[in-house]
Amino acid sequence: MPSFSNITYGILIAVAGLILPALLIPLVKFAGYSEIFEEIAKALVILFLIFKLPTHKAQILAAGAFGFLFGLSENIFYLTNVFALGDFNIFWQRFLLTVPMHIITVLVMVFAGLARKYLLILGLVGAVVLHILFNGIIIDFLMR
Repeated sequence: MPSFSNITYGILIAVAGLILPALLIPLVKFAGYSEIFEEIAKALVILFLIFKLPTHKAQILAAGAFGFLFGLSENIFYLTNVFALGDFNIFWQRFLLTVPMHIITVLVMVFAGLARKYLLILGLVGAVVLHILFNGIIIDFLMR
């Protein structure tokens, strides 16, 4: 059975970063807990795609790109909220803050998983905590 190439994994990682927020929005609107659902989804991409890349350097670079695309895509899908509020500055504030947060949470999980695969669970917990803190502190600050 032929194996996936690094290019194929790269394309799948990019597509996952771009479409996962769209898939998660209805789930989050129904159940809440965006931090948990988003970080679990990212952990699955890390486990099944990013960790399939051959080197740690490739995995770290892919993780950064994935986190960037995830954050960018999420902001684009939330543009309707920005237009509803009538303040496009919120988009730029979200972009400048949430995109780095998503990159950081992905990297937290990747670095934990690179130490030992089973530590990905600990990285997931850390990413959820960071995401909760971010939402509680930064988003609250933006809405003042």
